[in-house]
This record gives sequence, structure tokens and C-alpha cells, in this order.
Amino acid sequence: MKKKHLVAAAVSALVIGTSASCFAAANPFSDVPEGHWAYDAVAQLAADGVIEGYGDDTFQGDKPITRYEMAQMVAKAMAKSDVSTADKAAIDKLAAEFANELNTLGVRVANLEKHADNVKWSGIFAQKAMKGNHEDSTWWEKELFLNVDAAVNEKWNVHAGIDTKWGTNDNGLNGEEEFSDAYGAHNHKVSNMLYQLYAKGPLFTGSDVTLGLFTPGLQSGYVGNARVKGAELDYKVGKTSIKAYGGRVHEKVGDLSSDWSGYFRRGGGIGDYLKDSTTETGFEDHGLYAYGASLEHQFTDKTSAGLGYYTLKHSRAYDNGSGNLGIWCVDFRQNLAKNLDLTAFYSLGSQHFQNKAYNVKLTYNGSPWGSRPWGAALGYRYLGSDALIMSSVVNGSEKPGMKGLEAQLWFHLGKNIQLQNYIFNGNPIAGDSRANYNRTAYFSSLIFAF
Repeated sequence: MKKKHLVAAAVSALVIGTSASCFAAANPFSDVPEGHWAYDAVAQLAADGVIEGYGDDTFQGDKPITRYEMAQMVAKAMAKSDVSTADKAAIDKLAAEFANELNTLGVRVANLEKHADNVKWSGIFAQKAMKGNHEDSTWWEKELFLNVDAAVNEKWNVHAGIDTKWGTNDNGLNGEEEFSDAYGAHNHKVSNMLYQLYAKGPLFTGSDVTLGLFTPGLQSGYVGNARVKGAELDYKVGKTSIKAYGGRVHEKVGDLSSDWSGYFRRGGGIGDYLKDSTTETGFEDHGLYAYGASLEHQFTDKTSAGLGYYTLKHSRAYDNGSGNLGIWCVDFRQNLAKNLDLTAFYSLGSQHFQNKAYNVKLTYNGSPWGSRPWGAALGYRYLGSDALIMSSVVNGSEKPGMKGLEAQLWFHLGKNIQLQNYIFNGNPIAGDSRANYNRTAYFSSLIFAF
């Protein structure tokens, strides 16, 4: 039984690194009978160095070798290309003998590889510089944003967005430090922060459901771009999409209506949160809720449009939280010429303060995330504070409550490296002395994507 012991030692050396999941269940393969010719063939392949790692003659016991374990050794031998004619004939004979087991082994290996590919990482590193319309100094920021996407099965996926930022107004470039953002009454450090966390998949044919913390996907985010903890249902019929979402708003105070948001003040000068000196942020712990529905249609390859309605509930700006903000929105996109697009939206709020908002923009060469080497855009915006929940047209350098011109210029500096630049010139909508106070804001970002 010397050869059997030696083959068992080869098995031990070859398969010890195999994933434990392969052996978690009872092995379905029968033992290779003692005296089977395969023991001689594998022992000869080991002696010839075709199967490596055998040489340990200290294997203890008479543990039977299963057909599955034998097939694993055969698979190792089949991967060798520089073998003698005699060894090649032995490998071919073994492959024929253990064909079924090799097929099963191939399926298992493929499944393991597929499982390893279930989780994919991507992200960006960005160096930013921005100066808002109400700020006196430049904000420098370094950001690392990681995307984690995992396949649950053939139809459902889980996504997480993990955000880390360092920033400073005082220390200049490379003086950035950790900081926290206020979310209601609580400060959240922007270090490995879960910015997004949701599952997405079909509920029925033609549908997609999103559950968790996410940014709604209605009408390009013109009106309802605030993240929510809730759900969204999208249903597509031909060229028409019907979308609806709802949930608790999860955004920092500085991006909603507040004292920290420049001229973004709803209700004629009131914030979404009341001040509360007893909390760590100075704001109350108060839940805002957002809902929306849209009907969007692709008329031709060049023309699309949408109609939507949105609700913001419990903002302190309206009857101390008992009143709601309702918003109608229509949006439009038209391809005017090769690489030239016109996009626009108009929204109207129900609370009659700064109750209208619109944006008209010409874009050349599409999105910065496309394949073209450079691009530009020019637009005019009027962003009434009472006609938006939170808008995607804001790029950090200005907030709602402003009107004026914005220009954008971006370049691809290399593969997966781009420089984005925005400059805004305008003035507040507010009907007081600030209305004629012109300000210029800029936002630049050097981005490395991976």
C-alpha cells in the first residue's frame, strides 16, 4: 500500500489550500478502490514531477482517497504543458476515467470564481477647491469615495457608497483635516461614512425596486435630489417610465434650508430645522419626509420630457412643521446638433414665497464621465428656495436662493483622470438689500477614478 500512502500525501499537499466550502458538505463521490490502476498512474506522475508537492512520506493512516480528490490531482496534471509522451498518455487515461468528476469539479471551480466576482469595488479620489457665494475663503477638500456592489443573485444587487473627506477653510491646500457634518441634532464624522446603502432588483417584469438609503432617480434630480431612507419603484413600458419614491430625508443641515446654507432659506427666511441649544449641532432632532412621482417619456432618440410632483413634509418653514411643500416639475431634453444638447426644467411650489425655479443649459460633448476628451456647458438658473427639496444642478459652490449664470469646463487628463471646473456668477433672489449683491463662486475638482 506504499503507493496509496504516497498518493494520499500528494492529495494532502495539493488540496490543502482548496476553499473549505468545497468540503463543508458530505463528499458525494465514492472512494477509489484499493488496487485501482489510478494509484499507480498518479504515483508515476508525482515521481516525474508532473504533480508537485508530493514528497512528504509522513502521511498518517489509511484514509481512502475519493474520486473527487483524485480528479483534483488529475486537473492539476492536465494544467501542465511540458510533459513527456508517457505522462501525457497517463494524464489522458486518467482524464477519461474521471471525466464526470472533472466536469463537476469544473462547475464547482466556476461557481467559486463567480462567487469571488460577486463583490466589485470602484471609486474616486478627488482633490477639490471651492468658494461658495456666501464664503470669504476657499474650502480645500480631499475625498475618497468607495463603491461596493455585490450580486445577491441573477436579479438583485446590493450597493454601498462609503465616503471619507478631509477639509479646511483656514489651512490651505494639504492642510485638510477630519471634520463632521450636522445631520439634524447629531454630528456625523465624514470618515468611512455610509453615504448610500441599498438593495435593488425587480419586483415584477419591467420594474426595479430600490430599498434603503439612496438618492432618488426622478427627473435627473432637478427637484428631489435629497437622499432618503425609504423605497423607490420604477416601472418601464416601452419608452415610458413611471417612478415613485418616499422616505425620511437624510441630508446634512448645510445642504437643506438653514442658517448654514447661505441664501437657501424657505418660507421667507426660515430653515427646515429649528435651533436647539441643547443639542451638539444647535439644531433640533426633527424628521423631514420627502415623496415624489414622475412620468418620463423618450419621444425620439433626440427628445425626452417628464412631469413630476413632489412633497416635502414637516419642514419648520411652513406652519412650524404642520404645513407641507408641494412642487410640480416639468423637464425637457433636446439634442440640437452633434454633441450639442439643450436641457431645462421648471418647477412651481405651493407655498408662495420663492415658489419658482428653473434652469436652462446648453451642453457640448455630454457628461464628464463619457469618453470624449473635453466638454463645456453654459446655463442660466433661477433656484427659488420654495420650489425645490434639494437640486442636482447645485455643485457645492452655490445653493438655492440664487439666480445667475454658470459655466462648466472639463478635461480628461489621462485614462480615468479628469479635471472639472464650474464658475457661477449671480445674486440672491431674496427681496432685501442682498438682492443686488453680486457674487462669484467656483468649484474645481481633480478626479482619479478606479
